[in-house]
Amino acid sequence: MDFDDLELLRQIPYLRSVPAAAVQALATNLRERRYGAGDAIFRKGDSSEGLGVVLRGRVRTVTTSPEGREQVLKVFGPGRTFADIAVFDDGPQPADAFAVSESTVVFVQSGDLLELLKRHPEAAIGTIRLFASRLRAYKQMVEDLSLRTVVARVARLLVDRARGAQTLVEESADSSPEFTQEEIAALVGSVREVVQRALKTLEHAGFIQMARGRIRIIDVEALDGWSDSESSLFRSVSRQAAPSSHPVGNLAVTQRTPGR
Repeated sequence: MDFDDLELLRQIPYLRSVPAAAVQALATNLRERRYGAGDAIFRKGDSSEGLGVVLRGRVRTVTTSPEGREQVLKVFGPGRTFADIAVFDDGPQPADAFAVSESTVVFVQSGDLLELLKRHPEAAIGTIRLFASRLRAYKQMVEDLSLRTVVARVARLLVDRARGAQTLVEESADSSPEFTQEEIAALVGSVREVVQRALKTLEHAGFIQMARGRIRIIDVEALDGWSDSESSLFRSVSRQAAPSSHPVGNLAVTQRTPGR
């Protein structure tokens, strides 16, 4: 691993409190794995190979229905970890993992990770906080899928991206990821055609503007306040949201077909 990759490894929650020398010793045993866009990293039911760390690119974990419909659980950017659950419960992988783009990943073997946590128990606090934040995010996902319309779920995704929240996408807040409408649909538990209509609804309400493959968020506060209640949409449409003086976010939407 080069210096930048080592620094990235040192910043993951599991290792932030571990002495640099111990992290460097761990890194000498790690082998980088490279994946093309759409490549499967592992499948649901596979045995754990350890804790996955994204060095470059993006990885998504996905659950798929018997009919082939996908629900994205999380998207992970550089410096984020995945495949954590199977490391700690000794069970199989609970979901599929795919490379969203060309990606480089390393796996820290479970035994090595657990031994480090035993020797440096203060590092376990970062691990607990990470699990708590992800549990909160999954609670939000269940609430959204159960209680909110697709339009409200799309609005919530846009608000999270504008504010850098890590609910569905864990990556640097200043990154500018590109999503197809199919990928947005998989994130919010819907299909492309419905997401397309939802974006048009939000544009008509005055919360966003769509042009040249990008979504520009005009009024994030109004969008956030509205997204909690379907009935608020109709009130918002009737009054038209006033554009904020400071545009707060952009989301690129491409027309390419995402890889499996």
